[in-house]
Amino acid sequence: MKEKILLILSLASLALVFAVLIYAFAPGLFPAYYAPVGAWWLLDLFGYMLSMAVLVTAPVFFGKYLSPTPSGLSVLRSSMIATMAGVIGGFGLVVMGLSELIGWEVTSQLVMLAVVFALLPSLFSWLFSPLLINLIYGCKPDPELQGIVNNVAARAGMKPPKAVIATRMKEPNAFAYSSPLFGSYVAVSEGMLSIARGQALEAVIGHELGHHKHKDNTIMLIFGLVPSVIYFLGRFLMYTGMYSSSYRYDGGRDRRGNGVLFLLAGIALIVISVIIQLAVLALSRLREHYADAHGAKVTSPDAMISALASLDAFYNRYRVAKARIDDSKLKMFFIYALAQPFISLEELLATHPPIEKRIAFLESLKQGPIEA
Repeated sequence: MKEKILLILSLASLALVFAVLIYAFAPGLFPAYYAPVGAWWLLDLFGYMLSMAVLVTAPVFFGKYLSPTPSGLSVLRSSMIATMAGVIGGFGLVVMGLSELIGWEVTSQLVMLAVVFALLPSLFSWLFSPLLINLIYGCKPDPELQGIVNNVAARAGMKPPKAVIATRMKEPNAFAYSSPLFGSYVAVSEGMLSIARGQALEAVIGHELGHHKHKDNTIMLIFGLVPSVIYFLGRFLMYTGMYSSSYRYDGGRDRRGNGVLFLLAGIALIVISVIIQLAVLALSRLREHYADAHGAKVTSPDAMISALASLDAFYNRYRVAKARIDDSKLKMFFIYALAQPFISLEELLATHPPIEKRIAFLESLKQGPIEA
């Protein structure tokens, strides 16, 4: 019953913030339901607070640790929906607050410009990432691995991606990547093939197939744009504020006063972009749990747990390999991340949850059928 209530609340929060954004960007769609901007602002704020309430309540009611660890798929789905609603709601509050400060016309132009600045590098990375990854890690097709991927994909009811071995990556690892130009891939390192065999290897591959099935690359690209757009909005306001504050002319006190206001607003938006980035990272960690559930579905929770435990044992034994992950600029491509069981600043900045929390979530999946 509690799981259903959380799911309903998270869906309601998502619906509220979407309604506000649709009204903000296309008010003509609601001619018969016109309300003052302040009312829509309050509605968005309510949706945002509701999503945050779900995020706080879920671990209190269901968490096995002090930090949020989903205790089942229904709680995980509610947390993902609430997190997405929180990110969207935060963006809506920023847009409406900015429109109150500088007007809707200027705000819409700045938002479009910020979207362009944020989208171009992300779009380039998304389109050409397979080419770059294959070059960096020396990814080469392997018929035997392709056969395993084909079998697991058939069990999952999906088209198999291209299976490659990352020959230049000695650490145990596996990752999924794709683009419309180069197709979908599952890469497994030689180190992973040495420690995971049989069902454990199939569980790892099932995890990576889950990323493809759940469209995680696209979802994280879209939500990752939100803090970037807010960051660029903050930079634009800061530059405007600094220019206006230093510009001197007769009767320019008002303009210099506005410059200070814009400067402070820009700084505030940059801070907000960092906070929303933390929410996006939380969404990434939840999507990793969801991929773990898919790995457990196509094999078993015990097989997925065994694979993660083998990874944890390897990196605890070989600290040099763990250090290479810590120093890597591409941590999002490593299936192994943190090993500390409790929440920390390091975890808040990570794309993957700690192994202990992933295993605790997988243990909860033994209680019923897995629909991931």
